[in-house]
Amino acid sequence: MRSVYLVCVVFLWSIYANGQTSDIIQINYLGQEHGLLQLNTKALALDDMGYLWVGTEDGLHRFNGHEFKSYISNPKDQSSLSDDHIRGLLSVKDTLWIATNSKGIQGYIRSKNQFFSLLTEQDHPDLNNTYKAFQLTEKLLLFSAKNHFILFDRRLKTHTIINLSNLSIENRVEDVLVLDRKRAWLATKETGILELNLEDYTTSHVPDFERKDVSSFVDTKDEIYIGSAQGIQVYNKATSRFSDTKIKTTVDGFHKISDSQFYVLTPKGMFKYNAVTDSYNSVIFDNVNENKHYELVDFTEVIEDNYGNMWFGTEGEGVFHYNKFQKKFDSFKVNLKDLYGDERISVFPIQKENDSTLWLGTYAGTVSYNLKTGASKLYNTGKGGITYDFCKDKNGTLWAGGITDGLMKYDAITDRFKQWKHTASENSLTDNEVLNIIPVSKEKLWVCTWSGGINEFDIATETFTKLAFNGTQIDRARTSIIDSKNHIWLGTDNGLYEIESKKIIRHITETAKGDLQLTNNRIFSISEDHKGNLWVGTASGLTYINTKTQTSTLYYKQKGFPNDFVYGIVTDANHKVWMSTNFGLSVFNPIDKSFTNYTKEDGLQDNEFNGKSFFKDDQGILYFGGIDGFNIINTNQIIDNPYLPNVSLESVELFNQPIENNEMFKDTLIFKSKENVLTFNFSAIHYLNPNKCLYQYKLEDFDDNWSPVSKKNNVTYTNLNPGHYTLKIKASNDVGKWNPKLKTVHLIIVPPWYLKPEFKVLFIGVFLLSGILFYLFKTSKLKRDKLKLEGVIATRTRDLMVKNAELNASHSVMVEQNNNIEFLMKELNHRVKNNLQIISSLLNMQANNIEEEEVKDILNIAKNRILTIAYIQNDLASKDEPTDIPVFLKDFSRKILGLLSDSQTQKFKLIFILEPHCLCQLNTTLLGLILNELITNTYKYAFKTYSPDHLLRISCSKTDCKLKIVIEDNGIGYDSNEIRENSLGLDLVKTMVHQLNGTITVTSNNGVKNVILIPC
Repeated sequence: MRSVYLVCVVFLWSIYANGQTSDIIQINYLGQEHGLLQLNTKALALDDMGYLWVGTEDGLHRFNGHEFKSYISNPKDQSSLSDDHIRGLLSVKDTLWIATNSKGIQGYIRSKNQFFSLLTEQDHPDLNNTYKAFQLTEKLLLFSAKNHFILFDRRLKTHTIINLSNLSIENRVEDVLVLDRKRAWLATKETGILELNLEDYTTSHVPDFERKDVSSFVDTKDEIYIGSAQGIQVYNKATSRFSDTKIKTTVDGFHKISDSQFYVLTPKGMFKYNAVTDSYNSVIFDNVNENKHYELVDFTEVIEDNYGNMWFGTEGEGVFHYNKFQKKFDSFKVNLKDLYGDERISVFPIQKENDSTLWLGTYAGTVSYNLKTGASKLYNTGKGGITYDFCKDKNGTLWAGGITDGLMKYDAITDRFKQWKHTASENSLTDNEVLNIIPVSKEKLWVCTWSGGINEFDIATETFTKLAFNGTQIDRARTSIIDSKNHIWLGTDNGLYEIESKKIIRHITETAKGDLQLTNNRIFSISEDHKGNLWVGTASGLTYINTKTQTSTLYYKQKGFPNDFVYGIVTDANHKVWMSTNFGLSVFNPIDKSFTNYTKEDGLQDNEFNGKSFFKDDQGILYFGGIDGFNIINTNQIIDNPYLPNVSLESVELFNQPIENNEMFKDTLIFKSKENVLTFNFSAIHYLNPNKCLYQYKLEDFDDNWSPVSKKNNVTYTNLNPGHYTLKIKASNDVGKWNPKLKTVHLIIVPPWYLKPEFKVLFIGVFLLSGILFYLFKTSKLKRDKLKLEGVIATRTRDLMVKNAELNASHSVMVEQNNNIEFLMKELNHRVKNNLQIISSLLNMQANNIEEEEVKDILNIAKNRILTIAYIQNDLASKDEPTDIPVFLKDFSRKILGLLSDSQTQKFKLIFILEPHCLCQLNTTLLGLILNELITNTYKYAFKTYSPDHLLRISCSKTDCKLKIVIEDNGIGYDSNEIRENSLGLDLVKTMVHQLNGTITVTSNNGVKNVILIPC
């Protein structure tokens, strides 16, 4: 390890000796948080798909712009990488060539995901120690090894091993330069420059070159620059002479920028060399994401692609990535180190004074910033408070408003501010928190405050007058404009006010009725465009107000507009709307309604900007301030990334487990029918702000529409039916430009064997053949059976004719017998009815002649039971169909009640709750007797006298093939223990219910309730 002290001394000496400044390159750092296993990046390469390959001392890595995928040695897997310590990489077509530290040259066939060794039987152990790989011609590769180099013919698959003479322990080839079709120069570690004959593979020393430790070449039109341990020498192609340059330090490598400029890699850092002036600058790398700077870095290799990307490999610092389209803006910081040290100075309002001076409002007070020198001056007036607004009146005088600092006026002669604050005077400022200053005329200013409303300031008399608009005090008017109609628009925490002649003519809020609304009542900025329409920035989005149609369009957080807290709004010369937010700058294009978002990665001072911190000067230059300074933006000089990313299918997962079948190289993927839970992981191969890339996907024959635009780079499909599908994926670059070229993958879900076409055809054929054979068999059998059946039918017909005659005779006898039976049944029913009436009359007469009430009651009960049987017998004699139970209950209950009492002696009201049309086939005699017993008990025991509150309810319903009859009263009830001795009636009821296969439940609580359930 080199001494840090010596490195710093040499580095500083080299800078000061040349009198040069440093070049700053803004980079993105790629390290272990991205998946890089080790930070010593020995080698870099790019394949034809755009992937970056990085070789370290702990494995091989593939980078897709988001994360590294690692390949490491597995001693138990012969097809894996044989050595994790990698020193050189070369990508040619589908093969990545790998120079390893101890296992020689390895090859990796990307499409097969397969590693192999170039030399399976090595003749010399030195060939195990390899360093670099180079392509000399379309077919010829050169691999650098210890004291040797290997020439490999790609077409013939043959190799030639050539010895290198060594002066000490080890010699090797460090770089190659192809001069023409027949010759190449080799930079060697100990033997200077060798010239290789590409036809016969012989080598010779380049004459007149005395240096031994040569590391690299840079080829230009007229010269070749040679890096070595002694610095840089120049070979003139015309004179064939070598000459020295000013760089005398050890050179490890070059990276050509142009014929006149290139980067020089040294152990002391990187230099940018100018070949025309023979001068160089040090290069400092600025990691914008971590606010970290890299200077004394030992670089190993630099490569670049055709899309503006450049990668720097380092010893111990991972990989640096640079893109020429990344930095779009210049950032400036307020320097108040004498007062605040290195503390960040947050910038609020901005006002341009002239070409060299900006006025900045900060939390430290009012600052003038010199654009030429970068010097900042803090003014004493308002020092320590936030200067929140600047305004130039119609006389060209600068005014400032501050939080707690009132109103301030700048005097250019004395370079000081005069201040007005609230006092007890009648004509003083009503509130010291000044948010906004409006020059309404040459004589008057409107001073908008936090809680003291709006004050009109007379410039001549220096007095304040409090204003009311339609009798209303308007507070917190932090932003305003005077539009093309000379109307004043005020943005407040209570919406947007339009003022004319000190009167409110319109008040727009987020809850206003009709078509004119805001995204939020809290307004931070207002801007009028070239058509006279308004753009309003609020705490929840952007509002566009069409002043002609009196309608508004509301824009909230969406693609390209990731944060809708809009602090500032400025329209540029192309009528695009620039907005500062809490996540960078968003630019809205009114033509195609698209948003573009810029962040700190694009060169902004920070992602978070401040309220009131926006300005547009007379040249159309835009200014935005935030928590770490401010940006000056010339919109015509912004160059967005023009390149569009290709999409790669990185992997496929089956039931959330990686398949690892190298799917990225396949156009068609085949799965079994049960393999129907698939996850597709894809990535846009894009290295500039890859986190801003957007995706859409669609599975044809499954999805009806494209997926919503999002940053999601994977999709899972479940329960895919057998069939053919096409997965289409598209991606945008970091500024929202979509690549019309789609990534297309064909999917085949193979059906099970019983759903395959072959099986279906075979099944149909067998089915048809079986049908035909079955038809022929049945036809033949039917013919035989027909003949047999005809004989049987003839015999049966004769027998039937005989039987039919006998049946006709029997039928006549049965009809006569039936008539006789019907007559007898009618006579029997009449006699039974008469006998029952006689028995009832006898019981009635007997009861009338007996004075003992208990005996009389027994006789009456017996009489009622007889009459119940008589009534039911009468009904049964007249019908055979199922009984309508509700009708039966209603009619029969009234008959029983009529027998027990008349209108004078009735003790209760009878109420029916009957579900209509409950038809049941059951023994109505038993049902009638049950009803008689229960109604009689109610009449005898429930009530002593009549009262309109005395009720007997009879209800009937039918559910689940069961008939439910409830007979309940609200009488005195009874104690079941007291009536057990004389419970003949209740026992009789239970017996009859049991005969109907039913159940009865009797409860006595504020009356008696009988619930009967009978199958129906």
